[in-house]
Amino acid sequence: MVKKRKLSRKKGHFYKAELLFSTAYVELTKTARDLLHCMVYELTFVKNNKNGRYSYPNNGKVSYTERQFKEEFGYSSNTYIKGRNQLIKNGLIRQTYRGGMCRGDMATYKILITPDLRESEMRWLRYPMENWEKEIPKNKNTLVGVKTRFKKKATLKKSTHNGELHPSKLNP
Repeated sequence: MVKKRKLSRKKGHFYKAELLFSTAYVELTKTARDLLHCMVYELTFVKNNKNGRYSYPNNGKVSYTERQFKEEFGYSSNTYIKGRNQLIKNGLIRQTYRGGMCRGDMATYKILITPDLRESEMRWLRYPMENWEKEIPKNKNTLVGVKTRFKKKATLKKSTHNGELHPSKLNP
């Protein structure tokens, strides 16, 4: 069952046409766009009284977890990961902390589409010429069976299987 969020009518974010028609945004899947919008919704903003500009003090500490995404839209964990990876590759977000080491330890991200950033930080402007696929986090513990993976010798030579003799011992 999909959980519906009560959205605030006072809170929102304005997307410039430059972003909406950029290659980085247009190539996103629907789930990646949903994830981006959810992460942007997590931003808090403060208006500067002197110049009237907004700043985002929690940008770089934004987290939107797989569990939240699954409850909100009913998608699977793999869909969340694919969407997040596409956002990183296209330069719309950058992971600032890995997370997942213990309970309550969440990954954090910096959203690179806010207007308070310098142009050099807005990676999505350079997307077709550059991509950030190398920054996509990979699973660390995928080394199961590395020592025994490519052995050519039989592994049950000295032992028996289900109490029976090994085939090499049947015919002396």
